Amino acid sequence: MPDVLIIGNGITGGTLACALAQKGLEVVVVDQYPPQVHLPSDGKSFALSRSSHALFSALGIWQDLNEITPITTIHTSDGVLPQWVDYTEEDVQGGPLGYVVDSMLLKSKILEHVLSYQNITLHAPTLVAHLERTSSHTLVKTSQGTVLKAPLCIASDGRFSTIRDGANIPLIKWNYDQTAIVCNMGHTLPHHNQAFEHFLPSGPLAFVPRPGNESGLIWSIEKEKAPCLLSLSPEDFAEEVQAHFGPSLGTFTLASDRWSYPLSVCLPKRFIDTRLALLGDAAHTFHPVAGQGLNVGLRDVATLAELMGEAASLGLDLGSPHVLERYQKRRRTDILSMTFLTDGIVRAFSTQSRLMARARSLGFGAVNHCTPLKNFMIRHAMGV
Repeated sequence: MPDVLIIGNGITGGTLACALAQKGLEVVVVDQYPPQVHLPSDGKSFALSRSSHALFSALGIWQDLNEITPITTIHTSDGVLPQWVDYTEEDVQGGPLGYVVDSMLLKSKILEHVLSYQNITLHAPTLVAHLERTSSHTLVKTSQGTVLKAPLCIASDGRFSTIRDGANIPLIKWNYDQTAIVCNMGHTLPHHNQAFEHFLPSGPLAFVPRPGNESGLIWSIEKEKAPCLLSLSPEDFAEEVQAHFGPSLGTFTLASDRWSYPLSVCLPKRFIDTRLALLGDAAHTFHPVAGQGLNVGLRDVATLAELMGEAASLGLDLGSPHVLERYQKRRRTDILSMTFLTDGIVRAFSTQSRLMARARSLGFGAVNHCTPLKNFMIRHAMGV
């Protein structure tokens, strides 16, 4: 019998499988999609924190990633007031603030590592037809009729997790009435490894640096305006980005297709259940304003892998309430704080209120003139 059963072979599920396999555990992964090492682009560029870099390095995945772009400066600005804050690598010693990698490149390299482990068994493509959880084990029957049994099941099947819903875990949810438009933009001026977060009343417009004179755009726009922007010609779309962002990167050109994603919060009231733990987007989804969604999920991975390794070395039951309660306790503060921090940022900037504008001005001033506060904020974003 395997030690752990993981439902979902995305970035967090695949990374956890590798982390557990590296510790010598027997892992079974079930995924609904066929394993493809070469995947079509989904337009996303991930800004990985130092803690994510450390995790991937320890697993040997980082060394296989090419076209990584370091972030040396993060420029945040108010689209209404002449206020800004620059975070630089000089603010924290020891290298870049983060690293940008294409999502499909990251997914493909994680999959290669999953397939390389002898103690990882991948069942894909297949669906979970039935999940049974008892006081002693979890049992999964796949749509192909395969029966799988393990002491613990990990739900890593995304924001619309069927495993989580099947466990009747209550959710806290709200929508932002915003859509994220994601694509790559070419520009005539070099980005000098800068990331930008430009806060507009309609939603934040962010750029992360990519190789060459190209940056990844994540534009959170009012839901009713998104179809119009998506229907514009590449030239007209580039002009709209230019008008809202300004000349800092020179003249823009659209360098990829455009994708769109609705924005909302989904927060389970608990992250564990009988012989079940939630991971990644199944455990939390929040606004991408700080670019930390994946990094928080990878901190789930690091914590769960550490606890599973400790429990296995002591001969403990990996799915016992004691082990799972430790996971929930160690992850709750990080997940809750990031959920409400990002929500507060979005609400503070998505308004024309003079009182809120004054508060934002004071906030920018406080961060610029209070070095300990500035260092705390940037170290939290870096995951250290």
